[in-house]
Amino acid sequence: MKRVWTDKMDNLLRRHYPKGDLRALAARLGVSYGAVKSRASKLGIVRKVNMHRPWTQRQLDYLQRHYADTPMAELKRRTGHAEKSIWQRAAAMGLHKSKDFLQEQGRRTAKHPNSIATRFKKGQVPMNKGKRDYEFRSPDAIARCAKTQFKKGNRPHNTKPVGYERINDDGYILVKVSMDSKMVLKHRWVWEQANGPIPKGYNIMFRDGNRLNCSLDNLELVSRGEAARRQVKSETPEQRRKRVERCMVSRNKTIRMDKIRLHWGMEPKSKLVKRW
Repeated sequence: MKRVWTDKMDNLLRRHYPKGDLRALAARLGVSYGAVKSRASKLGIVRKVNMHRPWTQRQLDYLQRHYADTPMAELKRRTGHAEKSIWQRAAAMGLHKSKDFLQEQGRRTAKHPNSIATRFKKGQVPMNKGKRDYEFRSPDAIARCAKTQFKKGNRPHNTKPVGYERINDDGYILVKVSMDSKMVLKHRWVWEQANGPIPKGYNIMFRDGNRLNCSLDNLELVSRGEAARRQVKSETPEQRRKRVERCMVSRNKTIRMDKIRLHWGMEPKSKLVKRW
């Protein structure tokens, strides 16, 4: 039976949802925990607990020393942070649970009555093994499932036909060459249809510089080194300045990320920053 929310319940939700205990609030309202969150979302009520709470150096030191062998409940109690926050911080610091701790947790789980009662037994045979659909499901259940099943040969309503073209973010034409393949770069596909596979280390370039002109006589096979030399010769001073700026932004971003990784005891991803 669907629960009807009254004005009194909504007012109670508005007062206690932002900072209150949601489990206790759900019990007080006589609804489930999920119903409380769903109703708050519909009313536009936002939680204000543990929002952007900073980690202190003392908390970070505790997490560094005890994360490997301490249960999550104890970590939450000692740090005052939520479980998700602890996981994210531990991942940023490169921390992991120890092998002994994980094995002990596995042994405890294996001995729990719920785990024992629901696990597969050795030699157990699935109830539908070797049976047709109609042998273990009722006709009514089969009819209900058939309404939402994909039919053989079904394709989504937005499936594009063979030959469909579009322009990607870099200004190249993508074309669909078959119903079972992804879209490919048209200029490369046109070249390969006439001359075979493109050798490793080579690219297809446009003679007139127009990326939308994919006729075969406008395409040529050029090595990557020659393509780079042509680009440098043809670019204007303004284009060269912008290219250097993009390279410097990418380089500085890499350096910043590597410094952060070194700060948390992780290995850098590039050789631009050395350990100090």
